[in-house]
Amino acid sequence: MSAAVAAPLLPCDEVLRIAQADAQRVYRDLTNLAITLRLESDGWHVEYNPSRPGWQGGGPYYVIDPVDGTIISKTYYQ
Repeated sequence: MSAAVAAPLLPCDEVLRIAQADAQRVYRDLTNLAITLRLESDGWHVEYNPSRPGWQGGGPYYVIDPVDGTIISKTYYQ
């Protein structure tokens, strides 16, 4: 009986680097957005939201593959 070897997960700082590269290309200035990063069963979820209460709009939302770093899905909010 052999044990399955799981592929190593990307560290959160690498996942954030991947999301930041795409987000800066589209939004340019991310300074007023707070970042939430969490690992779920379908991948890393990276969400950008306004950092000040009452601000309208939002930033991008990503799901990133936890092993190879591919952006599985992304949604842009204005």
